Amino acid sequence: MIRTVKKLNDVFQTGREMARLVLNYWPDLGPWLGVDFFTYYRHVCKLPYIDDPENVETVSRPAFTLRRDYMPRDCDDKAVLIACWCHGRGVPCRFVASSTRPDGVLHHVFLEVWGLGFVDATYSYYSRNVGNYDYFPYITHFEPLTGWI
Repeated sequence: MIRTVKKLNDVFQTGREMARLVLNYWPDLGPWLGVDFFTYYRHVCKLPYIDDPENVETVSRPAFTLRRDYMPRDCDDKAVLIACWCHGRGVPCRFVASSTRPDGVLHHVFLEVWGLGFVDATYSYYSRNVGNYDYFPYITHFEPLTGWI
């Protein structure tokens, strides 16, 4: 697999790149496409969270993010993994950015999945929360980054 690098300047460009990765690389999931949503979701939640390098925004192809030894793996990478499963199974979803900062600057990405509500696989302790979870009361700004894919 060849790794490519593209400079991502803002959250909306990141959202477009995330959608591109889903549309082009959802087959990277291979046998994971054959398991039920909650089994796959719990697996993605358990993948270790690893921040992007400082002052660099990365979004990785699903084949890299699924590797146990791969770094980084943050909220956008995990959202791409869940969106790939949805796309591969014909379940519409869209990327949503949010903020808990007083100034509303967007800094976190998760999914809205048709029929399930909001889904965030960022941390392992979210593995029981689909539709709503404790993070929502703290959101100061909420913005869909893409249409339904």
